[in-house]
Amino acid sequence: MQPGLTLGTFSPSDPVPDDILALIVPTASDIQQLPPEIDAKNLPILCWDVMDWYLSEISWQIYCSAEQYYLRYALEKACKPSTDTVFLGSSYAKYGLSALEFGDSCVNLGLDAQDVYYSCKLAEKVTQQNPRLQNIVFASGYYWFYSDISRATSAYAKDLIKDTYYPILKDAHHAKRVETSEGRHVLPEDLSFLDESKVLEDYCKKHFENLCGQSAKVTRRFTFNQTNGWSIWNRYLRVPSSRTDPSKLSWSMLSGQVKNVFAQARCMDHNKLLRHAESYEENKAILNSFISLCNQKQIHVYILCMPQTEYYLRHLDPRFKQTYFAALDSIDGVYHFMDFHDTGLFQPEDFIDQDHLSSSGAKKTTSIIKELIDTCRS
Repeated sequence: MQPGLTLGTFSPSDPVPDDILALIVPTASDIQQLPPEIDAKNLPILCWDVMDWYLSEISWQIYCSAEQYYLRYALEKACKPSTDTVFLGSSYAKYGLSALEFGDSCVNLGLDAQDVYYSCKLAEKVTQQNPRLQNIVFASGYYWFYSDISRATSAYAKDLIKDTYYPILKDAHHAKRVETSEGRHVLPEDLSFLDESKVLEDYCKKHFENLCGQSAKVTRRFTFNQTNGWSIWNRYLRVPSSRTDPSKLSWSMLSGQVKNVFAQARCMDHNKLLRHAESYEENKAILNSFISLCNQKQIHVYILCMPQTEYYLRHLDPRFKQTYFAALDSIDGVYHFMDFHDTGLFQPEDFIDQDHLSSSGAKKTTSIIKELIDTCRS
């Protein structure tokens, strides 16, 4: 609601307050029981069950699109002494590692397109506020050191800076200009008496809790029709789930030829990153400096090269792998490393697409990293 406004209740026998701005009833059937003088006041009458559903839906769209709310809540949790392990990285961390497998002591701060700079910035913030942090896990791919979303020109990358990282970290890195979304209006005029920021805050916090403190993830299915050919169908999950939709094709059900087409398209985007030599050198220095900081604080750092399918690796420029290991070799500090491509553990059903793990794949990687962390503790 607007600042200074409060909710109140009254029975049909009570006089209607003069300062009332709107009337909210539990259901549409309750409108019939309202006192006659309500009509004379020409007040907006809202049904709570309908409004609650609407506010939940509109806030869910905001929660999924920017992920600012998720990142803020997750970062708050990561900074508490009850957290000893944090995951960071791009969608490889978001989909490929399950904090739930660790229990309440682990937080996954990984988000789509999260680069080395913002991974380290978030991790540094946690190290400053959480004296009991023990483990930082970076999930990466071979192209990791070339990624810098602040230099990207796409609308998607600009929105990530504007709607996610800048509001939380107040840091745009190399982005020249950031126009934040503060003061935006997503609610209709009929609900103008509500405090929009408070509404979004309350409902997004509920989404965070309903997802058990996890980010919103998609089920990814592949469809085909004669007009448009193959396309990807995504649906965000409202609760943690590993269930599939049998009416849609999952990655494991596609033919090798179709998998190859999707993997080739994905790698075309990633291979373009090789031209960013400046970002490569900068990211090496950023990671090197951060690992040195963690060594001083006696925090264990784990770098994981997450698994991708054979179709993806077939089209990825081999120079990525060469320069990836060269960058790791240049790090002066102590860190633990694992390349999941060497394990041979992953089956087609462990992937949702050419380079992202499904829930079953995430359980495998998380189990291994948990065992590695336990070994380093002993």
